[in-house]
Amino acid sequence: MFAGLLQFAICNSYFLYTMTMKKTLLTLLSCCCLQMLMAQGFSGKVYSDGNANGKQDAAETGIPGVRVSDGLTVTVTDQGGNFHLPGHARARFVFITTPAGYKSTGTFYIRTDSTLTAYNFGLQQNNRPTKDKARFVRLADTETTQFNSWMTEAKEYARNEDADFMIHTGDICYEKGMAFHAQYVNTQTMGLPVYYCIGNHDLVKGPYGEALYESLFGPVFYSFEAGPAHFIVTPMRYGDYQPSYTAEDVVKWLKNDLAHTDPSKPVIVFNHDLLTYDTLFAIRAGNDSINLNEHNLKAWIYGHWHINFARTHGNSGIRSLCAAPPPDGGIDNSASNFDVVDIDPKGISLVRRRYTYVENQLTLVSPAAGGVAFDQDKMVVSLNAYHTASPVKQVRFRMYDQKGHLVKELPLQQQTDWNWRTATAAPVGKNDVYTATVEATLGTGRVLFVRDTFRLTKTALPATTGPEWPEVLQNVQRTGSTGTVTTGRLQLKWTANTGGNIWKSSPICAGGRVFVGTIDDENNTRCNITALDAATGKRLWQFATGNSIKHSMSYSEGLLLATDADGITYALDAATGKLRWQHEGPHKSLPAYNSGGLIQNGIYYTGAGNYLQALDIRTGQVKWTNKDWAGGEGTPAAMTYRNGQLITSSNWNHLYAHDAATGKLQWKRNDEGLRFRSGTAAFFDNLLYVHGINKLHVIEPATGKTVDSIPVTAELKTMTAPLVTSQYIITCTARDGMIAYDKATKAQVWQFVPCEALFYTAPYTTPASATIESTPLLAGNRLLVGASDGFVYVVDLASGKAVNRIATGAPVFADMAIYNGMLYVADFSGNVNAYRL
Repeated sequence: MFAGLLQFAICNSYFLYTMTMKKTLLTLLSCCCLQMLMAQGFSGKVYSDGNANGKQDAAETGIPGVRVSDGLTVTVTDQGGNFHLPGHARARFVFITTPAGYKSTGTFYIRTDSTLTAYNFGLQQNNRPTKDKARFVRLADTETTQFNSWMTEAKEYARNEDADFMIHTGDICYEKGMAFHAQYVNTQTMGLPVYYCIGNHDLVKGPYGEALYESLFGPVFYSFEAGPAHFIVTPMRYGDYQPSYTAEDVVKWLKNDLAHTDPSKPVIVFNHDLLTYDTLFAIRAGNDSINLNEHNLKAWIYGHWHINFARTHGNSGIRSLCAAPPPDGGIDNSASNFDVVDIDPKGISLVRRRYTYVENQLTLVSPAAGGVAFDQDKMVVSLNAYHTASPVKQVRFRMYDQKGHLVKELPLQQQTDWNWRTATAAPVGKNDVYTATVEATLGTGRVLFVRDTFRLTKTALPATTGPEWPEVLQNVQRTGSTGTVTTGRLQLKWTANTGGNIWKSSPICAGGRVFVGTIDDENNTRCNITALDAATGKRLWQFATGNSIKHSMSYSEGLLLATDADGITYALDAATGKLRWQHEGPHKSLPAYNSGGLIQNGIYYTGAGNYLQALDIRTGQVKWTNKDWAGGEGTPAAMTYRNGQLITSSNWNHLYAHDAATGKLQWKRNDEGLRFRSGTAAFFDNLLYVHGINKLHVIEPATGKTVDSIPVTAELKTMTAPLVTSQYIITCTARDGMIAYDKATKAQVWQFVPCEALFYTAPYTTPASATIESTPLLAGNRLLVGASDGFVYVVDLASGKAVNRIATGAPVFADMAIYNGMLYVADFSGNVNAYRL
């Protein structure tokens, strides 16, 4: 046995020695080849490849002035299109900066190879305008290996709206995701140049982190031009596996690239993450650095956070733009989308989000069977229309009497990316039945059509009066229970449009007014707070905010308070819209602020993490600032208050309880799904009810311990609070609608499933999903609930069956409000609709 073992050891040693020698020999050979490459450098030509056959024919000439790089050095082709680069020890690609007005007939990069004697690149003119404008479609964090219609929509939109290129800002994701995208989302399949950035989940196991990425997509940093701009792709600084590139590499190449760039061109940088929340966009590497502010940087386009958010960085004029994924909802319940960016010589001129999965959406809000809205004596015509792959370009309304005679024909004016409207004198014959038709023409020329029959009559204003609605869900306990009783028949009284999309800003009602806030996740300066007359919908005033009002506002003592996505709080005179005071909290980093605050005892609680603060509503004076926790992601949950205790949260972090008087942390929970914070907590019967991702918790407020719970197989990651009645506990889900449980036994009693969501918001939610993001309101023995399918439902409390529904034509994410016998619904189109109960 010993002899056998000895023989095995000798053989094994010989094998190891042989392998070591082979590896050493291969290393030596590699070093020799590399040294030969470095000694020779890299030479080649950039030429006009008019027939796109991948080789230079006799009549095809070289193209001068094209930049070529080996990853560090940048040179420019001579008059004959020739170039030479010195090479360097770690060069893996030779690549060009594709000039504006051209497209590569092959790839813009060639992997270095000792057998190659020349690195030749063919270009073909693309017959597009090159001087004044450029347009691109951006994808972010797709993280999928599955086909879905967002891919076709992005492709068709790019073709229909004449985009110059498509860019993916990283997290493609992992090995399978990268292979899938390389095969199906590329220049050939999408019909225009497609570029990629590397994300943290694209640095995977291999010889080095970016090895697989390079084999599929080429270099991790490079540049190209389109229209008036110079575009630069830079790599993620960290990831799941260690990259081989360094910050020194990136800085050296950037300096060389920009040294050969026209300094008058706007510079747009793509990266998977945001470089800085501040105004100085400087990339540092040891003792070296580059200040991009000095190189006409105009925009930094990034992903990584799975949120829809944009801002301008101080007085620098530099804009940053983040996007949620196109296949599914964002981490903070941002809407699934791809964004479209227009560039002019000054930088970004316009950003449009295209919400994915919406096809042929067309709803006549007024006049319709559900009611006719009036602006004084004029009939309001309001339509919600949307189609992801091609925007609506024009809308025409026609009205016929009972004999089929044309009574009116008129165009509608666009208010938001969803809503079109006008007001017109009503026909003399009141209370008659009419038929309305609408034609919406898409950019492709395709026409969408809808017809509805209605009775032309004004809905009488209810004589009842009721309590104010100063907070989301009316009170700081977030109970959602109202003193209103409804028959279940909703009738439209008025509709008004705010000029921007409404995400989670619940209507606040006080002093005969309705207040809502809009988002501007594109930084197109369209975000505002609007006050409407509660009886008529007439706009009373509008206040422009610095960034999106993502969530609910609060009212007290004649003041309206709101905090925007940049953490700036506004205190407005509710009667006039005049600014009383403004407070810039210590919000200095991502994520954006999208939670809902509250007012209690003259104190406004707002912010999150280390900018969670208590402010005096009269002066804006800071009473306390949270010092006990930070981090996590943004959450669309509203804060909750009871008996001096403030409940707040951070997504992917914790649920927190604070002493409201001092800010001192009392307890925190992140177990059993509570770290996934989309939903608002609610107090009932001295207990706290809150969603984990797959469990409803009943928590003892003093200790933070779960005293009861209900496992829920459906995903509880919606922006809703639990609703507790004397008999039921009601929850809303991301995929399976609304579920009622028996309060005593915890058994499921019924389930209400609306239609498929128009698009997706709950984190990672994809088709098919019947999503409810708006907390139901209890009105007698009925539930009032707005859904992501573009309907408001009246549901029987005992059976869970819908007894009525009315179409809004756009998703309802904001919690609704009841005031003076009216139901106020703010939908994503920017409409606020008032329904008589």
